[in-house]
Amino acid sequence: MAAATVTNRRQNRVEGDLRMFIADSIVFANNSDTLTVPGMKRIYSISLTPTTNASFGFTVSGAVITLVAGAGLTFQGSVSGL
Repeated sequence: MAAATVTNRRQNRVEGDLRMFIADSIVFANNSDTLTVPGMKRIYSISLTPTTNASFGFTVSGAVITLVAGAGLTFQGSVSGL
C-alpha cells in the first residue's frame, strides 16, 4: 500500500466541528493505495469524483481512505470529518 499523491490541495476548512479537505487531484496509483487525511481523526463523508469512468470503492479506518478498485484512479473532490 502506497500513499496517494495529492496535487493542488486547498487549505483545510473548518465548518463548526467539521473539517473539510479539498484537492484538485488525488492520484491512487494502484488498488489498495491509501490517503491519510491530515488533521482528521474520523472521516464522515467522501465526495471524490473519478476523472475517468471506472468502478471503485473505498474502505475507511479513522482518517485513512483505502481505494478498492481493479487499478489505480485519479479523483477530485473533498473529504469531511472530525
